[in-house]
Amino acid sequence: MGVLQFLIELIKLPAFVLGFIAMVGLILQKKSFGEVLVGTIKTILGLLIMSVGIGALINALVPIQSMFEVGIPAGGFQTFVTFDEGVVSAVQSANVGDIGAAIAWTMLFGYIIHILLARFTPFRYIYLTGHMIWIHAGAFAILFYSFGLPLFWTVLLASIVDGLYMTLAPALAQPVMRKITGSDNIAFGHGQTLLNMLGAWVGKLIGNPEDSAENIKVPEGLNFFRDMALSISLVMLVVTLVGAILALTQIGVAGFQEKISNGQNWLVFSILQALGFTAGVLVLLQGVRMLIGEIVPAFKGIAEKAIPGAKPALDCPVIYPFAPNSLIIGLISGTVGQVLGMVVLALIGWPVPLPSMIAAFFASGSGAIFGNATGGQRGAWAGGFLWGFVGWFLISFAYKFQVFGDLAAMGATGLGFTVPDAIVPGIVIWAIAKLFGV
Repeated sequence: MGVLQFLIELIKLPAFVLGFIAMVGLILQKKSFGEVLVGTIKTILGLLIMSVGIGALINALVPIQSMFEVGIPAGGFQTFVTFDEGVVSAVQSANVGDIGAAIAWTMLFGYIIHILLARFTPFRYIYLTGHMIWIHAGAFAILFYSFGLPLFWTVLLASIVDGLYMTLAPALAQPVMRKITGSDNIAFGHGQTLLNMLGAWVGKLIGNPEDSAENIKVPEGLNFFRDMALSISLVMLVVTLVGAILALTQIGVAGFQEKISNGQNWLVFSILQALGFTAGVLVLLQGVRMLIGEIVPAFKGIAEKAIPGAKPALDCPVIYPFAPNSLIIGLISGTVGQVLGMVVLALIGWPVPLPSMIAAFFASGSGAIFGNATGGQRGAWAGGFLWGFVGWFLISFAYKFQVFGDLAAMGATGLGFTVPDAIVPGIVIWAIAKLFGV
């Protein structure tokens, strides 16, 4: 178990996984010791810088999400938080049956199956987003465990589905990734692929890629809006102030300072959270640039020697620098989609996932970038909106019908999965199991 625990911890640390891959790639190219050392360290640093940026984003978003959670009362319908990491970590730490071991073994064998598929099939992609490897292994293990299967069959079936997902999802997204990045060097490795592709398909139907959101012209006096730092700051200021006002209507100034801002003035706190979010974005993008600058040349060695033609499938922020306008559009339209989805779900009596600014930025932002690649501005607005609206229905469906079993009984009370790449296959497998009386 010591070796297994080491492998699990290693897979959960994508910076070291990517650093090791960069090192192997450079060695295979017979680079000098200095070049190998520099490429390896800068690859690790690039992802660590990204992690710092993401950490700043999360630190800013959590209080903003708390504002919405407090500000939107339950009103007679069931609400829950959609948070993948929360579900898997809660289930894994609850020590219910063999589920913790099932998740661990699925991570290991699922990735082995993925590597074998990448080596011996035409789908030459290596999935490298560490937290998504963990989340999907957890989701699929929980899914099959909920059917009451023994540990062996749970791990076997979950590993096969997991390995297929990590191999096929990047292949599905690659045609659009070529349009986004203008090259075939990197692939998309994140659990939002299916809804991103929905945005791309709808964008192709309703828009024109020549009318790109990145070509938006603004009056000369408003050119400062093209500065991404300022644009994101203004958008997040509006979002944060709306959340703060909703919270104030429910708990007042004193309650806000006690439960959310830790004694700080509500307006000052809201402004700082919005600007802290933007600071996190800027740090994250710096890490992206460093990572891409190092991992793509280093990966060439593995692609040519070990897995010919292989491409790294990386986390969603790698596409942000290619379409910053679309990213902002996705944040706006995704938030609107979430709110409208919440209203409809409440009206039909389904459980209502609370607003997630994390999903609005990372997921709907990526959905808008995919939509823009195929349908320009219309595609960007549609891609971001659909991620929020359709995504909230998928999340609610999985929670209401216990697609992944009784998560509360497994330790994840009031939590649900977010990523469609786990939910959609989960619904299909769950439906088949129901059909056969499992």
